[in-house]
Amino acid sequence: RKFPETQHNIMKKLMFTLALSALVTMGVQAQKQMGDEANIEVGFTPFGDNPINGSNIKFRYFADDNLALRISLGASRSNDLHAWYQDGEINEADPVSPQLNINTLDRSLRLAAGFEKHFDGMDNLSPYFAVEAAFTSTKRQDTQEFWGPQDINDAGQPDQYIVWNLGNEQSSRTIGFNILFGADYYFSDAIYIGFEAGLGLSNTKFGNHSITTDNLTAFNMYF
Repeated sequence: RKFPETQHNIMKKLMFTLALSALVTMGVQAQKQMGDEANIEVGFTPFGDNPINGSNIKFRYFADDNLALRISLGASRSNDLHAWYQDGEINEADPVSPQLNINTLDRSLRLAAGFEKHFDGMDNLSPYFAVEAAFTSTKRQDTQEFWGPQDINDAGQPDQYIVWNLGNEQSSRTIGFNILFGADYYFSDAIYIGFEAGLGLSNTKFGNHSITTDNLTAFNMYF
């Protein structure tokens, strides 16, 4: 048996048809990049936790219709905290040993510059070839908690133990060269979506470890 469509379903279909028609019409009338034009790009991941990602921004200036200079700036920061000893794992009797944590802080800054060569493609599609040089600076800092005596007289007396911290910091710098292929699809004169992929070579140099502690006596007794 065929049931008649409700007014709500009819309106939904009408709105979807109108929206699709507007998108197609807008795409047909869209104009691709032109000389002396500048634009800014941000990351778009529609199925991710953050659909619009501003941690990496790319600026492009078109010297003419098919040649663009590009500069990318990216920054990231992550902080991870986890326990490497739970309560009582070191000492179950009174006093019960505390939970001990490791905190890892990672920071990075990336700068890249290069150019893009665009090709005719289709009415709304602008494929391109690009090369860029990139520089990335990273720093990792680990802070680890320990539980133990802070004085030679406290050795073997857990009720006198304290929690102290050991820090380990290291930096690195990466220089790279990338060959990229991509394409932009213009929905309107000011809105487009694109993808990019490529190959690259890089060289990374690591700096020396920097070891720190907030209790030198406890550090020396432990190690």
